[in-house]
Amino acid sequence: MIRKLKTWLTSISLICCSSLLYAQTYQVNKNTHSHNDYQQSQPFYTAYANRFASIEVDVFLVDNEFYVAHDKEDIDKRKTLESLYIEPILNQIKLNGGEKVYPDGGKLQLLIDLKTSGEPAMKRLEEKLKPVRKYFDLKANPNAVNLVISGNIPAPEKFTAYDDIFHFDGRKSVRYTAEQMKRIAFYSASFQEFSNWNGLGRMTHQDFSKVKKFVDSIHSVGRQVRFWGNPDTKTCWIAFMKLGVDFINTDSPAELAKFLNDYENNTYLANAKYIPYRPTYKSDVPNKKPKNVILLISDGAGFAQFWAAATANGGYLNATNFKHIGFSNTAPADDYNTDSAAGATAMATGEKTNNRFIGMDSTGKKSANLPEILSAKGIRSGIVSNDKVTGATPSSFFAHRTDRDQSDSISSDLQRSAASLIIGGYHEAFGKEQDRILNQVKASGFGIYNGLANLPSSFENKKVLCFDQDQPDKNFRLIEQAFDKSINFLSSNNDKGFFLMMEGAKIDAGGHANRIKQCIDEYLSFDKVIGKAMKFADENGETLVLVTSDHETGGLILFDGNYKTGSVTGTFTTIDHTGLPVPLFSYGPGSQNFSGFLQNSDIPKKIVELLK
Repeated sequence: MIRKLKTWLTSISLICCSSLLYAQTYQVNKNTHSHNDYQQSQPFYTAYANRFASIEVDVFLVDNEFYVAHDKEDIDKRKTLESLYIEPILNQIKLNGGEKVYPDGGKLQLLIDLKTSGEPAMKRLEEKLKPVRKYFDLKANPNAVNLVISGNIPAPEKFTAYDDIFHFDGRKSVRYTAEQMKRIAFYSASFQEFSNWNGLGRMTHQDFSKVKKFVDSIHSVGRQVRFWGNPDTKTCWIAFMKLGVDFINTDSPAELAKFLNDYENNTYLANAKYIPYRPTYKSDVPNKKPKNVILLISDGAGFAQFWAAATANGGYLNATNFKHIGFSNTAPADDYNTDSAAGATAMATGEKTNNRFIGMDSTGKKSANLPEILSAKGIRSGIVSNDKVTGATPSSFFAHRTDRDQSDSISSDLQRSAASLIIGGYHEAFGKEQDRILNQVKASGFGIYNGLANLPSSFENKKVLCFDQDQPDKNFRLIEQAFDKSINFLSSNNDKGFFLMMEGAKIDAGGHANRIKQCIDEYLSFDKVIGKAMKFADENGETLVLVTSDHETGGLILFDGNYKTGSVTGTFTTIDHTGLPVPLFSYGPGSQNFSGFLQNSDIPKKIVELLK
């Protein structure tokens, strides 16, 4: 099995990553087309405000005036081409200094779809635009608006009969001469000629190939392509990006703009993969109790973050090797959505509490945490996080306060902690070497170290506080580096067992910032710690490994991915926490007690029961 997995990973690593990267980087101001823009509640301005590259308007020439409408019977004489488009365009050019329609010089093309006889309409359009033609003359001004004529366009041999400010929409059934091609702006085609796909699920391979062949044929003659009549869904937009379609046709310009503007933060492409540890499952049996417990908390990671990371690693993680799987309800005592303080306190004390409370029950009374409870049995405890030591999750295992922001008080609580080992980021609340709080922590029996590299090989103190220093190596991952040292310290000369909580805190920041790359990279780092923990559990035979989260952040939804290349595409629905239950994985003796649906406050209760 391992050999097959190695072969599989080697083969996919040889796939060129550029096969997943689309031929062009899709941007709102380059690749968007507002179809039938006049049907928007704010014609022109919705697309313009979102910096669209192309805007389409249908016009009828009636009594020498161009009216904007989809059908002739819908004509409203207040809605003319001039009032809805030409005048607003000229106003914006004037506001931007007289030469460019977008403040930053972005390009705009106006696609005028002629619904009446081409030649009379073209002649009248020339007359209408003659006083302002300089604003549409690309030869004189590269920032001018590009006028593209579609619909009832004149025959190609008559292109030269019209002002060269006019370009034309190409047709796939027409063979243009080299001279005529100079007037072709891009090609449009009905998507329905190639496929009847509704934009849900996936386009058939046969239809995808037909569309791709057409797109490639247009690109081969140096022109861009647009489809009309296409499904207007995110799934279709992604398919068009994979196909290399240059203009994404939409009736929802604001939604498409948000999709493309967020796309970089919502996509991921793996640059490397690793082979997960393959557990033996020898100790993962019922009717056996553990001596040690390792609780791994992925801050802000729900099922979507977990599976996004799995997709990036080819569909396999250390976390996908658990047989005992459940869910934890993260709700606090006073709300539907929890914060990290209430979520961690529930897992540290066995008590649901209010948001922002640290180590307190919902009435504001102190609740004993796992290190305090287990120290009475002679069991050592460790608290490790890549957050600051005073962060909500680590502090819930040693402090007792009614607000997570009481950093001075939380740092002072450390001197009373029953934990033997604490590793995390420094907080200014601890002060300098000579300051009171740090001296009090020292006096309580903690040896204080700066940086993992400075920890001695044999610990002289019964308690250790290690502040992580900023690392020059951008690939440094504290929790990965701290695992072995933490296990060695807690298990050295210890026949009573230990409890270790390790937090991967930075997944949460990716959710708050709606950056899928950070979510995935940090979860992959966290997963490597899972692999270390499972390996130790196999070697030790008496260790229970629990993996869960305090809550989900971002409301992440995945709607595209590729296991071979490790690409992931998703979208976030919020920048805040959600009330979604989170996965709960367990491995080793006692793991069967954590399957099914649990409250997060059940976790420490079961740990204490198992360690009796």
